[in-house]
Amino acid sequence: MNTGDRPKIIIIISYILLIICAIIFFIGMWNNLSMNTEVQIENGMYFLLLSIVILASVIFIIHLLEEGRERITEIPEQNEMPEKAEETAVLSRGGFTPPFEVDLDLLAENIIPRIDMREKIEDYAERILRNLSRHFEIVQGVFFLKNQITDVFESISTFAYNSEKNPSSFKVGEGIPGQVAKSKKLMYLTTIPEGYLKIQSGLGKSSPENLLIIPLMLNKETIGIIELASFKFFDQEKIWTLKNLARMIGNAIVTKVKATEEN
Repeated sequence: MNTGDRPKIIIIISYILLIICAIIFFIGMWNNLSMNTEVQIENGMYFLLLSIVILASVIFIIHLLEEGRERITEIPEQNEMPEKAEETAVLSRGGFTPPFEVDLDLLAENIIPRIDMREKIEDYAERILRNLSRHFEIVQGVFFLKNQITDVFESISTFAYNSEKNPSSFKVGEGIPGQVAKSKKLMYLTTIPEGYLKIQSGLGKSSPENLLIIPLMLNKETIGIIELASFKFFDQEKIWTLKNLARMIGNAIVTKVKATEEN
């Protein structure tokens, strides 16, 4: 028996005893009224009040019993996962079972390079983009990093980006990537604005139909943005995997920047 249920059980027992006493009193009064032909108005009022008390007590007990049933049905099974995977599906080391059979730690080892003090941050970010493209069939990628002095997101690396101009810099709230930096939430576009992306291939120029814009977070602040374009649809498993990989990539980039500054 749960400790929190004891007061309610005591209340129920008390009301049952009250009802029993009220019924006994009711029977006695009913007998008196039946045998007395000259019924007084006051006795009638007591009779009415007693009936109301009994009815109210019965309703109260029924309410407590129904409330107890509702609480029992609301308790989920221990093995049951909530419907929203984002609320419970964290990294495998976090204690919850991920919604997909993805070994994030192993995947991160293949995508996030080991930090080399002599390597430039631009080359390090480019290697991440190349590894992402190999694992997720990415045809174009751009890596933006926030300048902590100007608060401007600047392109530090690209993958398969065929343009004479570098990707445009932006601030929080400016353009599509700026909106992602502001909302701090991943954005998936299946309808890309005309001219936003162009891919150069052996068949000429073409535009991918799927664009994933992922924020890189540190202490609830957007420190970078990764844009990944693909001709293939990003399913829920890929989106979930990339979202969780982004946390690891963000930590690796911060570590790399600090290591570069110290040297």
